[in-house]
Amino acid sequence: MTTKRNIYDYLFNIDLKKYFEILSQQKGFVLCFCLSAIITSLALTYLFSEKYVAGITIYYRPVETSLMRMKDVASFGAPAPTPPFRVIVQTLVDIVRSDVILRPLVTELGLDKEVEKSESGWIQRWYHVAKDSVKRYSANLWLLMKHGRIIQEEPVVSAIKEFRENINIRATKDSYIYVLTVKDQYPERAAKIVDTVGVRLVEWLTQQGFAPALLRHSKLEAHLEKKADEINKYYDERHKLLTDNNIISVKDEIEEGITRLYELETEYIRLDAGAQGKTKMVEALLKSIHDNSKSFSNPDYLKDMEKKSLFEKADLQGLIATREAMGESIDALKMRLQTLLDVQSWLAKMNMKNEASTRRYINLNDLVLESFSQTYISECEVKIMHHAEIPLKPVQPIKIYHVGLTLLLGLCFSVGMVYVFAFFNIRTFFVSRGVKGRRNDPAIK
Repeated sequence: MTTKRNIYDYLFNIDLKKYFEILSQQKGFVLCFCLSAIITSLALTYLFSEKYVAGITIYYRPVETSLMRMKDVASFGAPAPTPPFRVIVQTLVDIVRSDVILRPLVTELGLDKEVEKSESGWIQRWYHVAKDSVKRYSANLWLLMKHGRIIQEEPVVSAIKEFRENINIRATKDSYIYVLTVKDQYPERAAKIVDTVGVRLVEWLTQQGFAPALLRHSKLEAHLEKKADEINKYYDERHKLLTDNNIISVKDEIEEGITRLYELETEYIRLDAGAQGKTKMVEALLKSIHDNSKSFSNPDYLKDMEKKSLFEKADLQGLIATREAMGESIDALKMRLQTLLDVQSWLAKMNMKNEASTRRYINLNDLVLESFSQTYISECEVKIMHHAEIPLKPVQPIKIYHVGLTLLLGLCFSVGMVYVFAFFNIRTFFVSRGVKGRRNDPAIK
């Protein structure tokens, strides 16, 4: 019958010797389990392709530059601070893993194509065939379990994904030295890939270092050309306006026109006064002739008076015609002067705009020259310190790590299974000897 004392002894009075005896009885099971796990793990390491790591060292340092000009924000303080190292490192990692760098390299180096293996014997050939088949079927099985169907990717896309997983760049603590590494199953190709990636990365960073200055220079050149077109357009319009109006010098022609207008108006006043005097004289002669014709005076005298009146009428008509022609000349000269004044007003306004455009053109020209000199100064210093060497030893898989981890897990799992079997009184391997578990302990009966 079970009592409280028996239960207490069962729970707290543990006989370790008995447990070691159980483990000693089943040491064969533990040994076989661990040995099979180790052999399986070791065999799996041969199914995975060996990876070689090749690396190069890159020197990359952002350059702090500022243009000290009047009315410039940078003139009132220090230049913008350099971003922290972790930002630079993450930026470089994103760059080397981007399609901008990877896609051209995959096509150039032929990473999307199968490498022809030069096997020395049929055993090695069949080994590679079996390994590739296992990898292919495993990948298809995973796709089938993941998507419910097998989706075949393009070789370039899959090569880019694999390339992205096997490339990395890191900084040596807080310094401007960065290490670019590439993993590949062929040591010669790993060295070639990392050298090519390093060259492309340096070219891209150098291009981006000059890009802000080149962009600024191109924008300033566009503004400069626009201002030059405005100035040339002004001179073309000015030349066309002066040519259409037959003007050589607006100022001289205005002065000459005013002088000529004064002379014509003076002459017009003189002619008008002469015409009025002639008119009165002709009227007086006509009146005298009319009066004498009634009084039957001397006919010769009347004849002379009529002849004189005819001459005076002719002179009067000449004066009137001259005065009218003079008036027309005055009107034409006034219109010419008005045109000259309008042209002078337009030229004055356009001269002000042209002076402003010229000043802006000079300033832009100075900025263009300055920006042109800046195009030879990069915003970063970048260069490859040394090229990659062909690695001699693979970095993965490390067989001792896999075997050691498998041995540790196998020991834990097999020992646990032994005690579970002992607790449920399950016989394993050695059925004749069996296992005496705690379920048959008389202390709990």
